[in-house]
Amino acid sequence: MFTGIVEEVGKVNTFNDFTLIVECKKILEGIKIGDSISTSGICLTVTNLEGNKISFDLSEETINKSIFGKEQEITHVNLERSATLETRIGGHLVEGHVEETGICREIEKLRESTIITFEVNKNLLENIIEKGYVAIDGTSLTVNKIYDKTFQVSIIPHTLKETTFKNLKINQYVNVETDVNARYIKKYVEDIIKRKSL
Repeated sequence: MFTGIVEEVGKVNTFNDFTLIVECKKILEGIKIGDSISTSGICLTVTNLEGNKISFDLSEETINKSIFGKEQEITHVNLERSATLETRIGGHLVEGHVEETGICREIEKLRESTIITFEVNKNLLENIIEKGYVAIDGTSLTVNKIYDKTFQVSIIPHTLKETTFKNLKINQYVNVETDVNARYIKKYVEDIIKRKSL
């Protein structure tokens, strides 16, 4: 489990087949082989540590569901160590189970903030609510507005500087995980309605 507060932006050293190697500094502290790291929103297990490099194995499911299966260059990733009982939940509870990818459709500067519009499929959009949480590339964000096919988030300068959002481009794919609490509540209500209709 993670909090959606990015600790460091790591540089992708190697990505081929089912192996990802990332160069980093800060998150190396206290981690060991077998630990879980949120890597742009994907919960990955550390398989090797060598100097300033962390290695991960990617499953076929992970590649199919995430940006790693898209034809786009990935040079940097957001990194966060897994939460502990002493961790402050500065964002929201993020599982690291990416549901699918979204696409950046618009980037707009509004005074000090950056307004970004993402497009996702209808089924995923139904799990997103205004003023609720969503994790984009592992970053906990608040949803500003929801439209027919898209939703908007507002990113403050600090978040922009400390994450991969500073390099985000139009039509770039991102990893999306909706709020797990919203999903559980939706399923619970749907199950009640289904039982009553029988």
